[in-house]
Amino acid sequence: MRSERYRWVLACNLFAILTVSSGLGFYNLSVYMHALAAQRGFSVASISAAVGLFFLTGGVAGLVTGRVLQRHDARLVMLVGALFSGAAIACIGRVQAEWQMFLVYALFGVGYTGVSVLPATTLITRWFDPASRPVALSFSSTGLSLGGVILTPLSAALLERWPIEHATPLLGGIFALLIVPIVWFGVRSFPEAPAVGAPSPMVQGTEFAAAVRSRFFVFLTLAYLLAMGAKVGTIAHMYPRGVAVATPLQASFAVSVLAMMSVIGRLIGGFIIGRVPIKQFALVTVMGQLLGFVVIGAAQNTTQLLLGAGLFGFTVGNLLMLQPSMLAQAFGVMDYPKIFSLSQAVSTLGIASGPVVLGAVTATHGYLAAFLIFAALSGVAFALIVAAGPVPEGEPAR
Repeated sequence: MRSERYRWVLACNLFAILTVSSGLGFYNLSVYMHALAAQRGFSVASISAAVGLFFLTGGVAGLVTGRVLQRHDARLVMLVGALFSGAAIACIGRVQAEWQMFLVYALFGVGYTGVSVLPATTLITRWFDPASRPVALSFSSTGLSLGGVILTPLSAALLERWPIEHATPLLGGIFALLIVPIVWFGVRSFPEAPAVGAPSPMVQGTEFAAAVRSRFFVFLTLAYLLAMGAKVGTIAHMYPRGVAVATPLQASFAVSVLAMMSVIGRLIGGFIIGRVPIKQFALVTVMGQLLGFVVIGAAQNTTQLLLGAGLFGFTVGNLLMLQPSMLAQAFGVMDYPKIFSLSQAVSTLGIASGPVVLGAVTATHGYLAAFLIFAALSGVAFALIVAAGPVPEGEPAR
């Protein structure tokens, strides 16, 4: 009974952690990009490459993190992640040369892996049964979007008024000081042992070697490589894209609209997943992303920019939530951290290149061409999910 009560406490704690980590980390990448370009004179292309390194190092670190989470206390992973991330954010304002920027972003990527999707979805997968897991994932991961709604505009306003060398140490300190106490006092890694004779959910599911060789895993992972690359590239450039057609305040509002629609879409998606086939819902989500890219790329004024941000934002949270949901449904709890970390590491190759590709194409051909390319990549991702076949049922109901 205590486990039943605690699991929702855990979901609330993860919600709070993800709110801070995404608001000052993931969604704030475009704000840091704009500040570095404006106050340090770095090119958008070089900052985009640093953002790509952030995701690449995070993906590699995730492979190690997944194996650590398999056997050890998740609090250790999350505490180290919070401290590394906070230190990296604080150092962004001290960057004077490109090599320093790349070093800081690499450190940031390693740290962010420990306080983001991988440990959060691992804990939700362990503590919740298949019936209640979609709602729990939806609720806890809504913090990812809420951070963009609340914290990112505040960060943007702070960086507009303060020099970057004064603002980022404050933001880095807030990051660590908010997350560390929640992790230490509010996170437990494993559910209590089941009653004698009852099967443990920790030993149910498909083994890692068999899972990663399956058609479903391979095609889904390739689809996410493309879809997540296009998604994160767009989020990283959302603020600079907004500044191109609107004021800085309106651009930050577009980021907030994106994040707010992600919250709404994610909450709706959490209830839909348990009622419709999960693969069909994933296909609708990818198609929505494709349409959002077209609108954002073609935007000529604030209204069109907000429309595109809202349409794209409605898909953002669900696209992220569907990957761990489908993998957990297909392969179960037993080797989930290793399975998801590998899928996430591969998709991180796309995530790392997304901001770079968008920045490079924009520099030579403009935003419209860049977003049409991203729309085409989303179309290929749609086809790969279709080709993956039906979702295996690797986890029995508990």
